Amino acid sequence: MTSKEELIAAWTGEPFSEQIRNEAKKVLAEFKEGKTSQEIESYSIPLEFGTGGMRGVIGSGIGRMNEYTVGRAALGFCNYLTKKFKGKKISIAIAYDSRRRSKEFAEISAGVFAANKVTVFLFPKVAPTPLLSFAVRELKSAGGIVITASHNPPEYNGFKAYLQDGGQLVPPDDSKIISTIEKISNWSEIPILKTNSPEYKKYVKLIDKKVFDSYIAKVLKTEIYNKSLKPKDRDYSIVYSPLHGTGGEYMKALLNKGGYKKLFLVPSEEKPNGEFPTVKFPNPEEKEALVESEKFSKEKKAKVFVATDPDADRMGIGILNSKGEYELLNGNQIGSIMCAYLAEKINSKPRKFDYYIFKTIVTTELQEKISKKNKIKLKDLLTGFKFIGAEMTKLEKDKKKKFLFGGEESYGYLPIDLLRDKDSLSSTLLFLEILSEKKDVLKYLDEIYLKYGLYLESLKSITLKGESGKQKIKDSLENLRKNSDSILGKLIGTRKVIGFLDFKNKIAKGSALKSVFNGLPTSDVIQLLLEDSGKLTIRPSGTEPKIKLYSSFQSKVFPKNESEISELKKILEVELKNSEKEFMDLVDLNG
Repeated sequence: MTSKEELIAAWTGEPFSEQIRNEAKKVLAEFKEGKTSQEIESYSIPLEFGTGGMRGVIGSGIGRMNEYTVGRAALGFCNYLTKKFKGKKISIAIAYDSRRRSKEFAEISAGVFAANKVTVFLFPKVAPTPLLSFAVRELKSAGGIVITASHNPPEYNGFKAYLQDGGQLVPPDDSKIISTIEKISNWSEIPILKTNSPEYKKYVKLIDKKVFDSYIAKVLKTEIYNKSLKPKDRDYSIVYSPLHGTGGEYMKALLNKGGYKKLFLVPSEEKPNGEFPTVKFPNPEEKEALVESEKFSKEKKAKVFVATDPDADRMGIGILNSKGEYELLNGNQIGSIMCAYLAEKINSKPRKFDYYIFKTIVTTELQEKISKKNKIKLKDLLTGFKFIGAEMTKLEKDKKKKFLFGGEESYGYLPIDLLRDKDSLSSTLLFLEILSEKKDVLKYLDEIYLKYGLYLESLKSITLKGESGKQKIKDSLENLRKNSDSILGKLIGTRKVIGFLDFKNKIAKGSALKSVFNGLPTSDVIQLLLEDSGKLTIRPSGTEPKIKLYSSFQSKVFPKNESEISELKKILEVELKNSEKEFMDLVDLNG
């Protein structure tokens, strides 16, 4: 195993610039003196390429996003694909978002494949992540790359890899690719081609507009588009913000083609801008990120506003309510509205297929009730849309089975089977179709609660940076595992813990069933099952230095009418807040 000193020393010579070498020499001297700093960490702690790719702060060193760490990831991925498809002519599709250095990192990745005589289809400008997934399938590529850090702050960027089916890395390919990347220890073997070099020009081709045109045409042929609606049904004002990301012109083109002509883009957030000047975090999950959208919606008297994150795979909604105010829907509510609409639509007519809904283990159990009542199969999967994509690919092999909907509580949904990642474009179209048909989506949500039960969810994220933060997260989860027997029977809030699930060691205790783990890979997740359909989950974030606590409770009382829903919601909100705090105390995260 390479020592930290050797990792730093590697950056003091070729192929690095004089500036980087000098910085590395300074860091090496400080490391030898026993000092600690972020600079030392950036040269001595590698930026891990995990199962979702890699993501980190832009800067120099093995622990940062730069042309060499990106080039190394691209070379490892290229080596894996050329070996897997040995003797076959293959291609790779590459997209990038609006972040700092995204285009440069995309071109570096393209150059690595070009140097290895692999055809590259590169998007000519910023493009949404779901379009990359679609392009991989449409162009019959061996894989794909997206340069994005999703909704992270401006100083971050990332590298996401996709396989031949248009989905992210899953077992067994993920560990093989990670191993191939880690074998590259000589930075000089990474080919950094200039875009005007003969090899780059020969192998790198810009993706034609026809690919996006095909996406639009195919989406409008799916069941999410209601051909029985009339133009007047779609004749209302809609505000959209891409939050300085990639969604702008793509969302506009799809919705306009779908008949939504009164679409207004938030002027201050319309253009791609990696500095994200109007928001602290370009994340539609955050209320603060929707301020400009709400303000512009009031001006335009919009019925609804939509915001998407920088790579346009997640989307958030604000809907005009009866009081003339914009009500923000959370990810579970948005997903449940779509899930119920599609399930009820399928259940209203004779079926040719066995339909499937996929959700993650931290997504509301309301969707399980919806599926069951509409006689549609539902499967719970680990957090990460890659697992939904992988299950979709399995379904493709059986002509009697068909994908209906996939979603996760973190504002990511997929209502079509044309790609293998969450997609804010088709999800927004579906939501607007529901609004156009139902007229009052909030009333429809209440109808869902009255039919299937009232559920409320909460998410608490705690940031713990650096090596000490990683250790704190690890210790907290291990302590919870160690004390699992004493937790069973304990009251959290007003509900007793009746089950304990450890997804890492596949241990089920109490009323929890071991069958929950069937077909799932291991994951560092712990879930507590509580009386009366309560659930508390804890897991480290796969992309940020955070630990996440999820709470999901069904109301102990089944609502009888709409007025009762608001009262029961208030009771649930208090219960969620109290239980969340007690759960944090239990895992020792308050201090």
